[in-house]
Amino acid sequence: MLIAADWQFRRLVYAQLLEEGFSVLALPALEAALAYLLQGGEPSRLTVLDLQGQQATGAQLKDLSRLSGRAPLIVCGGALDRATLAQAGLPSARVMLRPFSVGDLVQEVQRVLS
Repeated sequence: MLIAADWQFRRLVYAQLLEEGFSVLALPALEAALAYLLQGGEPSRLTVLDLQGQQATGAQLKDLSRLSGRAPLIVCGGALDRATLAQAGLPSARVMLRPFSVGDLVQEVQRVLS
């Protein structure tokens, strides 16, 4: 599952993950992902969440982790997102702070799933 508000980032990461052979559900907002999972959507093996443009709270991140069956989580963000991540208390989440490339993110997905 790929959650990113920025459609260009979402599109680039989606295309690269597809090219690498992954099946990807791309969603524009954390709220949409939570609604999908609450309505019985199948959790993915991994969730990538880009915090840029999201109004995410620590509680929402905890809900995402719980509803996704504690699947690995890669969180992309900036220095200002550290407080939200600390509030969520998700020690197993991998955090990628900007700047990074789409290739860096895809490599991290491959590492986590291998």
